[in-house]
Amino acid sequence: MTAIPHAGMALTSALDRFEHAASQVLEAVTGASDDAKLAEGLVALSAAKTQVKASVALVRFSDEMYDALLEIGQEPKG
Repeated sequence: MTAIPHAGMALTSALDRFEHAASQVLEAVTGASDDAKLAEGLVALSAAKTQVKASVALVRFSDEMYDALLEIGQEPKG
């Protein structure tokens, strides 16, 4: 059992949130939206960036933990 699929889903969610927030910022910058949307979009970008970083760290940690468990299982008994 591994945590990588869960981290992958969290990463996908974060990237979707990042894309949505980037669209909000773009709309605000081009004048298609008001300034409040710009601030809201920037905050959402920052939150999504943090979630991406956390998800990537979880994938890395899970991979390292899985490798360590495999090594433990391969050690000779005795």
